[in-house]
Amino acid sequence: MFGVKKRQRHRRPRDKAHPQPGRRWRWVGKGVLALAVLALGGWGGMRLYEAVSKAAYFRLRTVEIQGNTTLTRQQVLYLLAIPPGATLFQLDLVRMGRRLEHHPAIKAVTLRRRFPDTLQVTLVERRPALHLVAGSQHVVLDEEGVVVRAFEPQRDGSLPRLALEGNRVLLPGMAVQDSQVQRALALLQAYRTSPVAAQLQVVGMRFEPAGTVRWQVAPYAFELRVEPDTVAQQLRRLPLVLEYIHRRQLAVRLVDLSYRKKIVVVPYH
Repeated sequence: MFGVKKRQRHRRPRDKAHPQPGRRWRWVGKGVLALAVLALGGWGGMRLYEAVSKAAYFRLRTVEIQGNTTLTRQQVLYLLAIPPGATLFQLDLVRMGRRLEHHPAIKAVTLRRRFPDTLQVTLVERRPALHLVAGSQHVVLDEEGVVVRAFEPQRDGSLPRLALEGNRVLLPGMAVQDSQVQRALALLQAYRTSPVAAQLQVVGMRFEPAGTVRWQVAPYAFELRVEPDTVAQQLRRLPLVLEYIHRRQLAVRLVDLSYRKKIVVVPYH
């Protein structure tokens, strides 16, 4: 007997790169729904933030200011420029900090929110270190050589004095890069950390052509000559010299510490 073969149907293979239209639209629908949920959540979050940021519970009521010895509280508040009725969320701390740091008397600022209603302001003010004279100008510099303000005799009379030749433009906030000024500030830093800082006060200085420096000191009537490169070592020898002068009750006009292996005491004749 002869068998009869059934005709086999050949199905066309499904093109995986081209999904069926129904499935494609299902994916599109899910994407649109996800975007809608995200948009709704973002809109809701914005509305919630706006409501919280304007809530009376977070309205600024207290401003705590620390570190201001030169500036008054009213001056600091003026520089902060806090909008009336602002809440802690509405304060632009970056802008407020920049306004404060632009003041020549301020070196650094830290602003912090303390919930629910307090702003903390911590200032680091520039510390006056030198009375600089240039022509007719008298200004006060800090330890970095930044002009803090004009010299005030009643306020700054105890600062060491350094005079430069010629007129200079010296404005508050300006950094003075003059080599003599920078060397003077370095010498004063060495003096402040030396053992003689408690025994005498530097009230003036001038640089000599040979490179040495003469200090006028109080309460003594003599001058000190030092070598800038080794001033720390030289000042460590000074207490013995002061003891010698006091014990002998000498009238001295110059104590020269600039030599490496000797100290020269020049008396009045």
